[in-house]
Amino acid sequence: MKKYFTPLLFLIPVGILSYSYSLTSFLLLAVIALCLTALLVVGIAKIFRPSLDQKWMRLPLIITTICALGVLVGLLRPLDPAVVNAGDASQKLAYAYETDQADRMTVGAYLSLFEDSMAERDSIRLMQVTQLYQDKQISLPIDKFYAAFVFHHSKKSELYEIAQKLAGEAAAVSELKDNYVVQWLAKATYDRWLVSLGKPEKYGTQDKFSISVE
Repeated sequence: MKKYFTPLLFLIPVGILSYSYSLTSFLLLAVIALCLTALLVVGIAKIFRPSLDQKWMRLPLIITTICALGVLVGLLRPLDPAVVNAGDASQKLAYAYETDQADRMTVGAYLSLFEDSMAERDSIRLMQVTQLYQDKQISLPIDKFYAAFVFHHSKKSELYEIAQKLAGEAAAVSELKDNYVVQWLAKATYDRWLVSLGKPEKYGTQDKFSISVE
């Protein structure tokens, strides 16, 4: 099972969704940004020194091209099935959580290129997790966290209510007290539920966009 590191890298007031972004993709985008900055600096320097060797521009261009191809591969890579039907409830919930996060780690999701596909996959996960919840198969704290994460990507107030209940119960157990993502989700789901009811949020999580690196 994949593990997601919990440190919050930065906060930008541009939305209400949280994303976990893969370290590889994050580094590729960072390298591209650095190379473009280098190209800008070299371009300005060349204005004042026309004789500046072209190799100072070739290297950043080559690196940028290679990294851009890496990002393109990430954009086009096929997604795993949204859910699995084999295994026990814990395995199904863990897998649903992993694909929920993996879907949002693609460059296409980051650029909002596949919103319809994302909505369909979220719906598939919701159906499975809802059935497990109705069958009372979600009892372990970590399973409640996984289920809450899927529920909080729904569009219905009643599902947000379930998400905040499960996330709160998961966050209350001693073994998850120091887990940043679990604690954050307990607050975020509560805020999202309040906002869906037309009430002001309590923890101020819904006007933030957070990125954590895997």
